[in-house]
Amino acid sequence: MAENKIYLAIGEEAVRGAKESAAVGFIPLLNPGIPKMEFDDKRRKEFRGEDSLKGDTTALRFSQKWSASVEMPFFTEAGSVKGSVGTVLKHFFGHATSAQEALTGQYRHMMYPVADPFAASAIGTKALTLNLNINEGSVMKNWPFVGGRVKSIAFAQEAGNSLKVSAELFGQKKDVVTASIAGAVFPAENLRCDYNNLKVYTGALTRVGAGPDYTDFTFAGAVQIKPDKISVKIENGMEDLLRLSGLDYPDKTRMGQFKVSFEMTVDWEDPASGFSSIAEFNSWTASNGSTNFCLYWDTGTQAGTGGNHGLYIDLPVMQRSGGNPDYSLNKDPMITLKYEGLYDSAVTKYMMGVLLKNTAATV
Repeated sequence: MAENKIYLAIGEEAVRGAKESAAVGFIPLLNPGIPKMEFDDKRRKEFRGEDSLKGDTTALRFSQKWSASVEMPFFTEAGSVKGSVGTVLKHFFGHATSAQEALTGQYRHMMYPVADPFAASAIGTKALTLNLNINEGSVMKNWPFVGGRVKSIAFAQEAGNSLKVSAELFGQKKDVVTASIAGAVFPAENLRCDYNNLKVYTGALTRVGAGPDYTDFTFAGAVQIKPDKISVKIENGMEDLLRLSGLDYPDKTRMGQFKVSFEMTVDWEDPASGFSSIAEFNSWTASNGSTNFCLYWDTGTQAGTGGNHGLYIDLPVMQRSGGNPDYSLNKDPMITLKYEGLYDSAVTKYMMGVLLKNTAATV
């Protein structure tokens, strides 16, 4: 029987294109995640005294690049280099503020979009290496894909499942294949974000600290929502360009506009207290108004005395964008409510903020 082994180790490059295969964090995969290599091979079209009708004689390779769609269960830390999960998020947003809680000892990492992610104060010259360890027959090898950028991330949570994260990446080239990275260490199971760790809030939540670098979120005055499933998709519009720079792969990443969309499937009801999906639907039909959401996964596993590993997603201004109730003869009606993010220039200074709590000093 053929071998069937794949695992991913993510490294952060100090300089884009210089692979990082030593300081890496191991992350489980939900799909094979093998990057797609793309080459621009052009047939030579030149008059060289030959009978051209007999066919082209040569093909030339002009450029290369790669892209990847990686699906993984979300853990608050990676194996080995623990901050690697947060590193992927940081490279999407372009910014992370990390600090240690004085009372609990846990670390917090607040991330949100910045206008210039490649400034020295942001990620600067850094990029990601996807070290895909894969069997070639019975021999394990490491395929390092260097110069990685993260252009979109999607969070999907359904009842009865773990939180699934899908990341769309692109990069420069596949570097030289080497021996596999030995000693793979994967995250502990109690650091997994599961459906029963999640609470969804709207309304008067409290953001602790000075924005946008908030240190915590509390929900004493907020309203909890209990949907069947939720999804958050974020895009940054990143695009890689091939320039006249002496290289045969893209060396310039240009930014686009940040976008956030949110959906949740919930009961079609109007309770006496709490969240009313009917009132939310009626608010959408009455005006193009907005609301807010905050998602909080609390793993229940301590990252410090009195502080747990966890993930917060803050969506401060979400414009209602529709969703019709779904009626059926054999079940209660449901509705999938849809929202699009707006930049909150007045309060948070972001369209979306992510706070990750763990034991990693940096991401």
